[in-house]
Amino acid sequence: MNTVSSKTTQKATESHLKKYRTHSAIARKVVAFQELINLSDKKSGREAAALLEVPNSTMQSWQKHISSQEGSKKLEEFFSTPVGAEFLQKTVMSVMKLMKCGPGGIRGMQEFLRNSGLDQFVASSQGAIQEFWVRCETHLLEFGKNEEERLAAQMKERKITVGLDEMFRGKRPCLVAIEVVSNYILLEKFTEDRTAETWKKELEPRLTDVHAKMDQVVSDLCGAIRLVAKSSDATHSPDVFHGLYEISKATGGALSSQERAAEQDLKKAEEDLQKHMAKPQRITAEDKANQKQKQIDLECTRDFFKERYEEKRKRREEVQEAKKELGKIYHPIDLATGKIQSAIVVIKKIAKQFEVIKSRAKAAGLSGSSIDRINKAYRAFVLMGSYLRSFFVFFIAFVMSMKLTLEERRFFKDIVFPLAYIEMIWKRLPKKEKERLWTVLQELQKKFKNASMNEECKEALMRRGKEAAEHFQRSSSCVEGRNGNLSLNYHKFHRLSARSLKVLSIVQNFDSQRSDGTTAAERFFKAKHKNLFASLVENVRIPGRAQRQHHDLKKRLEGREKRHIA
Repeated sequence: MNTVSSKTTQKATESHLKKYRTHSAIARKVVAFQELINLSDKKSGREAAALLEVPNSTMQSWQKHISSQEGSKKLEEFFSTPVGAEFLQKTVMSVMKLMKCGPGGIRGMQEFLRNSGLDQFVASSQGAIQEFWVRCETHLLEFGKNEEERLAAQMKERKITVGLDEMFRGKRPCLVAIEVVSNYILLEKFTEDRTAETWKKELEPRLTDVHAKMDQVVSDLCGAIRLVAKSSDATHSPDVFHGLYEISKATGGALSSQERAAEQDLKKAEEDLQKHMAKPQRITAEDKANQKQKQIDLECTRDFFKERYEEKRKRREEVQEAKKELGKIYHPIDLATGKIQSAIVVIKKIAKQFEVIKSRAKAAGLSGSSIDRINKAYRAFVLMGSYLRSFFVFFIAFVMSMKLTLEERRFFKDIVFPLAYIEMIWKRLPKKEKERLWTVLQELQKKFKNASMNEECKEALMRRGKEAAEHFQRSSSCVEGRNGNLSLNYHKFHRLSARSLKVLSIVQNFDSQRSDGTTAAERFFKAKHKNLFASLVENVRIPGRAQRQHHDLKKRLEGREKRHIA
């Protein structure tokens, strides 16, 4: 049987590489298309598109997109013109260059105006931009004050969980307090010290302003912060990161160094053995016996160093695995089964992992400072166990206050709360942990969906489940991240005044949005607020056109000569 073609696979049509055109090129094509179809000898849309070397379907989609855009009609028409498209290209490119490669502050603003061509219409001198930023700061401070007062007046006093930490710059601490669920910044202020009295002095007025009471405090083991929590009748939750960090500092470098040294010894022993085996054999029986004995000695040395290397490698891996397990254990539910685990079970699991860490550290002969760090980490995890006990006391009271039936209570404990907790921490889990937990999550979702309850009841229980899950806080990462952001701003601007710091807090609270489109203020006050950027655009005057300077003597003389000749 003869084959029609030698190719095993064929395509009916040839594939073409997609052409990417700039906004200005598209705008010129659209304008030319309109002119062609409006000529006296009118051409069809298909003929006009063919003359412009654009598929008719592509041209129709460009026109449809332009006509369906939202916003001002005049703005649409402007950006559809070649001039508007070129301006859009330059503006976006200027912003990208500034954000990725350019300076901040006034110099960055001047660079943006110059690159985008807007310096022809907006004064870009240092004085003009400085005055403009002062006007912006003044409006931002007023906006933040007014909106916070308005939203707080609508709120009843409630208990919140606050993350506390300090950032140090120039030997002065900056006290940072954030409501961890909504990420609303309550306090950012440089002070002379970080004592408990200073913390209370600065924090209590802010809590009064927003009608809130501090119920829980998440932080490291700073004595002043723990004293603030105790004096405010708030529960202190130690940050799990700092406990794990102490273990890493105590064991990571030391055990890795021992492993590398053992690996180098093993490598040298293997090289010596290979060199000896590559030597030519001696003729006499005595020389052969000596060579054989030396080879045996070298093999014994190699085996000794290999055994020692494997021992040190295994020791480091066991400590690392125990440290990872500590992070997985410290949850109100068992991530392996998706069921609530008691505080006693968690404490026993923690103690078991620390037995591994302490025994391996002792066998490795770590220094006294490393042992002290391990003991410090152990004290932190003991406090975490105490916090877990207090959380389950809250959880029992929380469930009892809902006044559920026996069946609903069991459903809430076994399905709703574990599901709400796993969904809350899902984004923060590493990829491998998500893969391991995926089956548990699917099983809980299936049980929740198939439960013999009406949808309204299940939704109400899920809302309460999320509320209970959010009450368990084991990390102050929001404060740590904010400290890093403030540190970068401090380096960028060389200083942060009290006024600038307050402005940064307001922008973070009322303008920065999460993926769901909500700001920290919306989540904290559970109400909408005015658009901060729109308020700036509406109320703050931008610099006018640059004025011609007449103090340049050379330019004045040239002008006089031109007038004299004329």
